[in-house]
Amino acid sequence: MSGPRSAVSCLSPSSALASFAALALLTGAAAAGSAVGTEVRPGPPVSLRAERVIDPATLDELGIPHPSRLIYDANHCLYILDAAARRIVKLDPFGKPLWDLGGYGDDDQSFSLPVDLAIDRRQSLLVLDRGKNAVVAFDPAGHFLGVRTFGESVASDASDPGARLLVDPFGELWLLDPRERDLIPLDDRLERSRRSRFLAPEASAGSPAAIVFLPTSGGWVFDAAGRKLRRFGNNGQIGAALADSLEPSGAADLAVDPAGFLYAADRDGQRLLVLDDGGGSRLERVLGGPGIPWRPSAVAVSRSDRLAILDSERGEIQILTVERGRAP
Repeated sequence: MSGPRSAVSCLSPSSALASFAALALLTGAAAAGSAVGTEVRPGPPVSLRAERVIDPATLDELGIPHPSRLIYDANHCLYILDAAARRIVKLDPFGKPLWDLGGYGDDDQSFSLPVDLAIDRRQSLLVLDRGKNAVVAFDPAGHFLGVRTFGESVASDASDPGARLLVDPFGELWLLDPRERDLIPLDDRLERSRRSRFLAPEASAGSPAAIVFLPTSGGWVFDAAGRKLRRFGNNGQIGAALADSLEPSGAADLAVDPAGFLYAADRDGQRLLVLDDGGGSRLERVLGGPGIPWRPSAVAVSRSDRLAILDSERGEIQILTVERGRAP
């Protein structure tokens, strides 16, 4: 396996944490005095300006020729996962590589089948590894913190090919289980923290393929079978689907910015949709067509209004700048 190539990090140095247990990154406890939802709300997105493209040759040089997942941290750094190469690369806000980790090996720091990424409230990187049936954690500098196996109550759920790892705005850790059609809250032992379902009614969940939390209340879920995008509340109650005219034809991924605007990567429609927190259409950006296909498979948005969109088939990532109008 390989460790970080550089000690450079976007995060200011802080005191070292003695162990994975001391970090308590999987406790799900919210930070004391959390100010979630108290920030000044930015204005609505009015355009998406092309900034740069990370082309296949660059991704190949970085050792991630087949990227599969994207995520930004709070310091505007972009993490790119290549599940096939079992490697993660971290880029600074200007696209400079800071470090990479993963690779093949049998030690705890190596990956077996990494499928998803999440950032916890301490800005540690959490990697959902289906092969290990575990979460592997690294600090912002890429240093290994530890690995924790999923508990018996969710072990089979976490091994599902469509399983996703999420951290809500309050620091709670969740697991999306498409087979059970539910979003499962996890405790510090990576066990279910509640016995009853969260998403309800179950029939409305359909076949959840992508899900994201809103900054203050509930979130969005995309039903791949019904091709419906729905809101859900803090209590897990699923609302009515959006009008067909606003529905993505095949949302591969969802992301939400700090102001609550939704970015839906519509793979089949070869476009990106931007919706407000009520489902109203704000923007639509066409990414490809019959002549030059460009099918978005992952999307991530940063707090600095940068948007990363991935076409895993082309092996290409577009970086866009979100330009906003005046706040209401």
